[in-house]
Amino acid sequence: MKKIFKKYFFSVFVFIFFLIIFIFTRFTYNVTNSLPKGFYFKKIFPKYEKNNLVLFELNKKYLKYLENFPNKNKMRKIYLMKRIAGVYGDKIEIKSGGEILINGIKKGKIFKIKGLNENMKGESYVLKKDEFFVMGDTPTSFDSRYFGILKKKDLKFEMKFLIDEKNLEKIIKYFWN
Repeated sequence: MKKIFKKYFFSVFVFIFFLIIFIFTRFTYNVTNSLPKGFYFKKIFPKYEKNNLVLFELNKKYLKYLENFPNKNKMRKIYLMKRIAGVYGDKIEIKSGGEILINGIKKGKIFKIKGLNENMKGESYVLKKDEFFVMGDTPTSFDSRYFGILKKKDLKFEMKFLIDEKNLEKIIKYFWN
Protein backbone atom coordinates (compact mmCIF):
# COMPACT_ATOMS: atom_id res chain seq x y z
CA MET A 1 0.00 0.00 0.00
CA LYS A 2 2.86 2.38 0.84
CA LYS A 3 4.46 1.73 -2.54
CA ILE A 4 1.26 2.58 -4.39
CA PHE A 5 0.81 5.71 -2.28
CA LYS A 6 4.38 6.87 -2.93
CA LYS A 7 4.13 6.02 -6.62
CA TYR A 8 0.98 8.05 -7.27
CA PHE A 9 1.18 10.76 -4.60
CA PHE A 10 3.09 13.26 -6.75
CA SER A 11 0.81 12.73 -9.77
CA VAL A 12 -2.34 13.13 -7.68
CA PHE A 13 -0.89 16.19 -5.93
CA VAL A 14 -0.01 17.86 -9.26
CA PHE A 15 -3.45 17.03 -10.67
CA ILE A 16 -5.25 18.51 -7.64
CA PHE A 17 -2.99 21.58 -7.68
CA PHE A 18 -3.77 22.36 -11.34
CA LEU A 19 -7.46 21.59 -10.84
CA ILE A 20 -7.63 24.14 -8.01
CA ILE A 21 -5.76 26.74 -10.09
CA PHE A 22 -8.10 26.11 -13.05
CA ILE A 23 -11.23 26.42 -10.91
CA PHE A 24 -10.16 29.63 -9.17
CA THR A 25 -9.04 31.38 -12.37
CA ARG A 26 -12.39 30.67 -14.09
CA PHE A 27 -14.42 32.85 -11.71
CA THR A 28 -14.66 36.60 -11.30
CA TYR A 29 -16.66 38.95 -9.10
CA ASN A 30 -18.31 42.01 -10.63
CA VAL A 31 -17.90 45.11 -8.44
CA THR A 32 -19.51 47.72 -10.71
CA ASN A 33 -23.15 48.75 -10.98
CA SER A 34 -23.41 48.33 -14.75
CA LEU A 35 -24.35 44.65 -14.31
CA PRO A 36 -25.60 42.77 -11.23
CA LYS A 37 -22.91 42.46 -8.56
CA GLY A 38 -22.00 38.84 -8.03
CA PHE A 39 -19.98 35.88 -9.27
CA TYR A 40 -19.53 35.13 -12.96
CA PHE A 41 -17.90 32.17 -14.70
CA LYS A 42 -15.45 32.56 -17.59
CA LYS A 43 -16.67 30.22 -20.30
CA ILE A 44 -14.07 27.99 -21.94
CA PHE A 45 -15.60 28.06 -25.42
CA PRO A 46 -17.01 31.56 -25.97
CA LYS A 47 -19.84 32.52 -28.30
CA TYR A 48 -19.76 36.24 -28.87
CA GLU A 49 -23.44 36.77 -29.67
CA LYS A 50 -25.96 39.51 -28.95
CA ASN A 51 -26.97 39.72 -25.26
CA ASN A 52 -24.04 37.56 -24.10
CA LEU A 53 -21.80 38.98 -21.39
CA VAL A 54 -18.14 39.61 -22.18
CA LEU A 55 -15.02 40.54 -20.25
CA PHE A 56 -12.45 42.83 -21.87
CA GLU A 57 -9.52 45.02 -20.91
CA LEU A 58 -10.28 48.74 -20.93
CA ASN A 59 -7.78 50.94 -22.75
CA LYS A 60 -5.88 52.94 -20.11
CA LYS A 61 -6.65 56.26 -21.79
CA TYR A 62 -10.24 55.93 -20.51
CA LEU A 63 -9.32 55.36 -16.85
CA LYS A 64 -9.84 58.97 -15.86
CA TYR A 65 -13.49 58.75 -16.96
CA LEU A 66 -14.31 55.74 -14.79
CA GLU A 67 -16.22 56.70 -11.68
CA ASN A 68 -16.72 54.55 -8.59
CA PHE A 69 -14.26 51.87 -9.71
CA PRO A 70 -12.33 50.60 -6.67
CA ASN A 71 -8.53 50.86 -6.77
CA LYS A 72 -8.49 51.82 -10.46
CA ASN A 73 -5.20 53.71 -10.12
CA LYS A 74 -3.45 50.82 -8.36
CA MET A 75 -4.33 48.16 -10.94
CA ARG A 76 -2.11 47.34 -13.91
CA LYS A 77 -5.10 46.30 -16.01
CA ILE A 78 -8.77 47.19 -15.73
CA TYR A 79 -11.24 44.61 -16.94
CA LEU A 80 -14.85 45.51 -17.57
CA MET A 81 -17.83 43.25 -18.09
CA LYS A 82 -20.63 44.33 -20.42
CA ARG A 83 -23.43 42.87 -22.51
CA ILE A 84 -23.07 42.60 -26.30
CA ALA A 85 -25.71 44.98 -27.69
CA GLY A 86 -24.59 45.11 -31.32
CA VAL A 87 -23.00 42.56 -33.67
CA TYR A 88 -22.04 42.20 -37.33
CA GLY A 89 -24.51 44.03 -39.59
CA ASP A 90 -26.20 46.04 -36.82
CA LYS A 91 -26.61 49.76 -37.46
CA ILE A 92 -25.52 52.00 -34.58
CA GLU A 93 -27.00 55.50 -34.73
CA ILE A 94 -26.14 58.45 -32.53
CA LYS A 95 -28.70 61.24 -32.71
CA SER A 96 -27.64 64.85 -32.18
CA GLY A 97 -29.43 64.90 -28.80
CA GLY A 98 -27.34 61.96 -27.55
CA GLU A 99 -29.87 59.18 -28.10
CA ILE A 100 -28.37 55.91 -29.24
CA LEU A 101 -30.28 53.50 -31.48
CA ILE A 102 -29.36 50.02 -32.59
CA ASN A 103 -31.23 48.91 -35.71
CA GLY A 104 -33.69 51.76 -35.12
CA ILE A 105 -34.50 50.76 -31.52
CA LYS A 106 -33.66 53.24 -28.76
CA LYS A 107 -31.09 51.71 -26.41
CA GLY A 108 -30.15 54.64 -24.25
CA LYS A 109 -28.57 58.05 -24.10
CA ILE A 110 -25.01 59.28 -24.28
CA PHE A 111 -24.21 61.72 -21.51
CA LYS A 112 -21.68 64.45 -22.24
CA ILE A 113 -18.37 63.92 -20.48
CA LYS A 114 -15.90 66.80 -20.46
CA GLY A 115 -12.82 65.97 -22.48
CA LEU A 116 -14.39 62.91 -24.08
CA ASN A 117 -17.45 63.70 -26.15
CA GLU A 118 -18.59 67.29 -25.76
CA ASN A 119 -18.56 67.77 -29.57
CA MET A 120 -20.99 64.92 -30.17
CA LYS A 121 -22.92 65.04 -33.43
CA GLY A 122 -25.36 62.75 -35.17
CA GLU A 123 -23.77 59.86 -37.01
CA SER A 124 -24.36 56.21 -37.91
CA TYR A 125 -22.18 53.16 -38.37
CA VAL A 126 -22.79 49.57 -39.48
CA LEU A 127 -20.76 47.03 -37.50
CA LYS A 128 -18.31 44.99 -39.56
CA LYS A 129 -17.32 41.36 -39.04
CA ASP A 130 -15.74 40.79 -35.62
CA GLU A 131 -16.86 44.19 -34.28
CA PHE A 132 -19.05 44.53 -31.19
CA PHE A 133 -20.96 47.29 -29.47
CA VAL A 134 -21.23 46.60 -25.73
CA MET A 135 -23.44 48.18 -23.09
CA GLY A 136 -24.07 47.81 -19.38
CA ASP A 137 -27.56 47.28 -17.98
CA THR A 138 -27.74 50.72 -16.34
CA PRO A 139 -28.17 54.08 -18.12
CA THR A 140 -24.94 55.48 -16.62
CA SER A 141 -22.72 52.53 -17.56
CA PHE A 142 -19.34 53.41 -19.08
CA ASP A 143 -19.48 51.34 -22.26
CA SER A 144 -19.22 51.50 -26.08
CA ARG A 145 -21.21 54.73 -26.03
CA TYR A 146 -18.01 56.31 -24.70
CA PHE A 147 -15.02 54.15 -25.65
CA GLY A 148 -16.35 52.93 -28.99
CA ILE A 149 -16.55 49.63 -30.77
CA LEU A 150 -14.62 46.58 -29.60
CA LYS A 151 -12.91 44.11 -31.92
CA LYS A 152 -13.14 40.36 -31.34
CA LYS A 153 -9.44 40.34 -30.38
CA ASP A 154 -10.27 42.76 -27.51
CA LEU A 155 -12.72 40.32 -25.91
CA LYS A 156 -11.06 38.08 -23.32
CA PHE A 157 -13.93 35.84 -22.17
CA GLU A 158 -17.62 35.22 -22.50
CA MET A 159 -19.08 35.37 -19.01
CA LYS A 160 -21.96 33.45 -17.45
CA PHE A 161 -23.80 34.83 -14.42
CA LEU A 162 -23.77 32.47 -11.41
CA ILE A 163 -25.06 34.19 -8.28
CA ASP A 164 -25.81 37.75 -7.26
CA GLU A 165 -24.58 39.56 -4.18
CA LYS A 166 -27.88 39.33 -2.23
CA ASN A 167 -28.29 35.56 -2.67
CA LEU A 168 -24.61 35.03 -1.86
CA GLU A 169 -25.10 36.93 1.42
CA LYS A 170 -28.11 34.73 2.26
CA ILE A 171 -26.06 31.57 1.67
CA ILE A 172 -23.17 32.85 3.78
CA LYS A 173 -25.51 33.85 6.63
CA TYR A 174 -27.23 30.46 6.47
CA PHE A 175 -23.95 28.56 6.90
CA TRP A 176 -22.34 31.07 9.25
CA ASN A 177 -25.16 31.20 11.82
